Amino acid sequence: MMKRFCTTFLLLVFALGCVSQNHNVEGVRYFGQARYDAAITAFQSALRANPNDPNTLYNIAATYHQSARASLRSGHMAAAQQQYEQAVQYYQLCLARAPNHADAYRGLSALYMDYQNGEAAYQLLRNWYDANPVSIEPKLEFARFYQEFAEICTIQGHTENAQRYRDATEKLLQQVLAAEPTNHRALRALGFLKEQNGDIGGAVAEYQRSLQAHPQQQDLAARVADLTR
Repeated sequence: MMKRFCTTFLLLVFALGCVSQNHNVEGVRYFGQARYDAAITAFQSALRANPNDPNTLYNIAATYHQSARASLRSGHMAAAQQQYEQAVQYYQLCLARAPNHADAYRGLSALYMDYQNGEAAYQLLRNWYDANPVSIEPKLEFARFYQEFAEICTIQGHTENAQRYRDATEKLLQQVLAAEPTNHRALRALGFLKEQNGDIGGAVAEYQRSLQAHPQQQDLAARVADLTR
């Protein structure tokens, strides 16, 4: 299924210092191979070399997060819970070092939603938004949050609530696009909303605008091809 927002983890390697950066690069490689324990070891080495780097803290958090997802899929509940707690800890440490670290907010809110803690996700994003009312990133994450709730309500048959969340999503996305008309995440999400509402032509138009702004979305290009056949 095509995702309306990109929810894959983008690990960061902009740590200061050659030793720390080399360990981060090594950790990213292990992460890509789904060798999460090895990735954690490499990122911890990077953290020892540069203890104040928020990107390394984020990398550790994202790795624990992805490891928790893998443990859940394989039914290892105790391991998943432990990895969840570690992910929360490192996301929070990252945000303590860098209060506007967008990837950490995105990751932590998604983690809360993975564990059906919508209230914690909402409060996290609400605090970020209130502290940065003109910033684009909090609006994008709030839009993702509302859109996810719209899908949950749709599955549960609560159509009025689903539409209310979709309306809130669209309002935020339009605010983003008013400030940044070529934001590919907002265009993609707006296209998804239109597709969900049956406006296929409008959806394709928004998807194409998103691809024009950021062509490296292969799944989105495939979706456009499916819709225009």
